[in-house]
Amino acid sequence: MKKITILLLFVVTFTASAQKNEIKLDVFDILALKTLDVSFEHVLNSEASVGVSVLFNFEDSASFRYKESFMLTPYYRQHLFNNGNVNFFGELFGALNKGDIALSPADIQANKDDSYTDFAFGLGFGGKYVSDNGFVVDFHAGIGRNLFNTDVSRDIVPRVGISVGKQF
Repeated sequence: MKKITILLLFVVTFTASAQKNEIKLDVFDILALKTLDVSFEHVLNSEASVGVSVLFNFEDSASFRYKESFMLTPYYRQHLFNNGNVNFFGELFGALNKGDIALSPADIQANKDDSYTDFAFGLGFGGKYVSDNGFVVDFHAGIGRNLFNTDVSRDIVPRVGISVGKQF
């Protein structure tokens, strides 16, 4: 509940003082991976933007999926060049991620925790189309490295998506 409250406070703060904001839903994650990934992005100027993405994973059995059950990802995008309504960008992101781990019988007897929390830094790239009426299509790919609990969490954190949304 605290996480949702913080996210809503972040969105309201940028909405009150901003001229260009975007809200996006990652359709690739919904259709292919059974995860919900919602993003809010604030355009700082014609060359940069900041945002936050929240991912919830609902799939437990697929072999190709996010291993994280929850991920909060703030990001900074530097727009490299424009081609009409299409912008291409480089991205720097952090990812607070939480997931479950498989425990051995000895770990269960020792009362070890079956989940982990970690933080990753990463780089990405992508492109974004913004129509004249504010419709947004965003595609991005990136990779990050977990920093703290790599003995139980995985080393690499992916960031991949195709999002649609609205600029307001």
